[in-house]
Amino acid sequence: MKQEPSYIIASIYVDLSRPISRYSSYRDTDYAKQILKSQLTSLAIQFASNHSLDGIDEFMGRFHFELPPEPPTNYRQEAEDDAANLVLEYFMDEIVDQLIDKGEASADINNDYANGDGIFHETIVDRSYHMTEAAELLSQLYEYAEEDAGLWEGETDIDRIAEIQAAYTYGNAVWDELETLIMNINSLDMDYIRFETAIKCLGLKPDDLDDYEKMEELIETAEETCVEYEENLRERLIEEIKNFWE
Repeated sequence: MKQEPSYIIASIYVDLSRPISRYSSYRDTDYAKQILKSQLTSLAIQFASNHSLDGIDEFMGRFHFELPPEPPTNYRQEAEDDAANLVLEYFMDEIVDQLIDKGEASADINNDYANGDGIFHETIVDRSYHMTEAAELLSQLYEYAEEDAGLWEGETDIDRIAEIQAAYTYGNAVWDELETLIMNINSLDMDYIRFETAIKCLGLKPDDLDDYEKMEELIETAEETCVEYEENLRERLIEEIKNFWE
């Protein structure tokens, strides 16, 4: 008995480069399309003749509908996004304070930020992963792989070990991205930003920005006499930091 061909629909497209018969494959897509076209033409003629959907229903019964698999999570992009979120949502005020007080921000989240270690573990490290997710994460972020076996010491379940390693590996990746962000933030020209803020606060002309010899004097004057100076400086720094993600 002749085997009727079967068809596979991937997403909303007919993927005719895939097997359409149990016994043969049509890798020539043009040939495969001609076969499908001839069958559709035959069905159209039959329907015009008898106005019956039986032939169409039988034909459609050979189709198998498949949704394309979900693309894997891009953990590298997730790490970049989470590092940015830490800066924007949790550490922005302290970063700005450090820029104003010391001229640069610290990348040591554990020691130089209030509850930095707790925030990092709660929002980044303390996540659960299924085995397939852990395997995908470890594959993508292999250069950040956690190697401290003491973190899963005493654990005998292989899947659980992989999940723990994945959690700390992701933490390593986010930490690395965070250090890069802090380094970029520290590249801001604080002297010029202070100077520009002072000029505006004192109501001077933009042309005065070219007078670098008066920079320290004008900044000091603004700090002493302009009540809005520090607030304006903070707003300017927050704006500059946010510009890194625009």
